[in-house]
Amino acid sequence: MRRSLAEKYENKMRQADRIGGSRGAKVPVVILVDTSGSMGETDNINKLNEGLDVYFKQMKADPTVQDHIDIAIISFGYNEVELAVNFAHIKDQRLPIFAAGGGTPMCEAITLGLDILEDQIEVYSEQGVPFHPPHMIIMTDGMPSLSGIYDSQNRAIELKPTDDEFIRTHAAFRNFMENYNLVSITIGVGEAIKNPFFLQKFASKPENVLKLDDRNIVEFFKLLSKSTSVLSRSVPSSRNSLDFEKADSRGVVSEWKS
Repeated sequence: MRRSLAEKYENKMRQADRIGGSRGAKVPVVILVDTSGSMGETDNINKLNEGLDVYFKQMKADPTVQDHIDIAIISFGYNEVELAVNFAHIKDQRLPIFAAGGGTPMCEAITLGLDILEDQIEVYSEQGVPFHPPHMIIMTDGMPSLSGIYDSQNRAIELKPTDDEFIRTHAAFRNFMENYNLVSITIGVGEAIKNPFFLQKFASKPENVLKLDDRNIVEFFKLLSKSTSVLSRSVPSSRNSLDFEKADSRGVVSEWKS
């Protein structure tokens, strides 16, 4: 999903107005959340809503994080992709209540995520604002599906490694990662994902492919808040990234072992 040039221009002007008066280095983070039908089967969608609410409350309570975090949320479910929360000052952001349904157009969500991160990086550069490497977090509990293509029963069709949609998206992802030092963390939720192929392909390094018990979704967002707080207090460097390992004393996430 790519936006028109007019949409990109309008968004960049809006971001420039906001960022021009901000303080300190920025941490641009886009979180891609699966809101497909499978997320409703084990109540994961409600855990996701609770976890995001906890995350935002904890970040809003931290004045340092408020000055440095730039966060957006993209949902992919109901056979569509939505920029649910655009970049803004965190005190002005409002979370929607996500519902579960439809397929899992993850590639389309990744394309939009890269697009809005590119906008932020360009605005930072134009405004002379220092920033940490851009971060993308992809959370899903199932296999991705093709975007906008359905079978005769109007059901989503599972994405395959040979599909053009995957090949194009992965090429764009790799190019963005090389050009902008993207840190991408993929998280497989629950036990339904048997093959981590797509999680591996969209992670910036093998140790960023994580597994999360669906009972720990809320705990993960608490962990994300701690990691965000640490990163926001560091000096910008191309080597910086969210570090879950140091903050994860309870073993909330584990590295995916193929």
